[in-house]
Amino acid sequence: SSSSPRAQLPAALPTPCRSTAARGCAGEMTAEVINRLSKAKGAKYLCEITGAPATLVCSECPVYFATKEHFDVWWRGIGNLIAQDIVVLRGPPKMIGSEEERHRRNEELMGIRKELLDLCTETAQKFLVQGKYELAVPGALQSLKFAIEVHGSEATELVPSYLLLAEANLGLRRLKIAEEFLSLANWNILKHPTAGSSLMSSLQRNFGRLYAAQQRYNEALQAFATDIYHSSLEFGPENIRSAPSYFHMGRVFQSHQKSDRAASFYAKVVDVYQKFLEAWMNEGGGEPTADITAVEVEEAIEIVRHITDYREKRGEDDLSDASRLETAEGRYTLGLLQAYTGDLATAGENLNIALEVFLSTVGVVHEKTKNCRRHLEQLWKREAAQQALEEQQGQA
Repeated sequence: SSSSPRAQLPAALPTPCRSTAARGCAGEMTAEVINRLSKAKGAKYLCEITGAPATLVCSECPVYFATKEHFDVWWRGIGNLIAQDIVVLRGPPKMIGSEEERHRRNEELMGIRKELLDLCTETAQKFLVQGKYELAVPGALQSLKFAIEVHGSEATELVPSYLLLAEANLGLRRLKIAEEFLSLANWNILKHPTAGSSLMSSLQRNFGRLYAAQQRYNEALQAFATDIYHSSLEFGPENIRSAPSYFHMGRVFQSHQKSDRAASFYAKVVDVYQKFLEAWMNEGGGEPTADITAVEVEEAIEIVRHITDYREKRGEDDLSDASRLETAEGRYTLGLLQAYTGDLATAGENLNIALEVFLSTVGVVHEKTKNCRRHLEQLWKREAAQQALEEQQGQA
């Protein structure tokens, strides 16, 4: 609706990407000036990104834009993945005879919308984790539109899309727009008391980020504490899905120069990830589990990398064994995460660095050293097996 807050575009956009995903349009799309002569009487064409009057249309699908930059960011953010489906969804309805055929057709279209809702949500999440906030906006907007079409304008299923848009605008430092989307999410959850702890956790986490960006640190800490409470209720305090909650609390303390408190929250984060990954490695370290999504793994890598960088910087002034051990723990956990994603070479590098420190600090018989060495040997075996398979396929 016109009263809804709009996600805005950054002033400068990078050069458009030329690649095309398998399910998108073939070839490179362009934006063309809308042909006023072929415009249906009374039709209003609005920009897909801003809702402003449009002057351009995608060359291959009925999606409209105010500027070339809006088209570029839409295409790179989500358009290349959904263009063909948009043609189907927004095309003129086919002349279908019986009521049964019409019903079947509507069910097919609803199936496409549900599939695209998941795709747009996942794509926006991926860009957010990568810090590509401007590219997250189109997918988040599309996910909101599909959520409304699938579930209606009052449903709690809209909340994840509001939170994606809030997070993207937080990343772009558009704090007022982010706050408006968070207010929409909050209002929706208040109307649905049974919304659940997972949504409340995500909502409070984003309010915490907003307050931290506004330097309202006490309110940020309160929001993150509420996030931890709801996350622990939903998943358990030691679950990997609760780890980001502890991390954000630690970041506020880091920003506030309270390094001891930051360090204790970061230690909790590393410990939670480490226990999960060690259990996975002990079970064979093969296929990823259903306990954590690919996007969550990517987020975990970014989190542990941040903590490890922070520890290494602090370690420049503190050369004690305890400080070196803490940094090695970060490297070890990062290596296990990379092993989880199948990046065995980088994983091996990080485990080797950790092993050297474990050997020189806690010694060869310590549990940390033994675990690290055992997991490193597992990686070598996996790498050797992969190499043998590739050689066999090459000969075939």
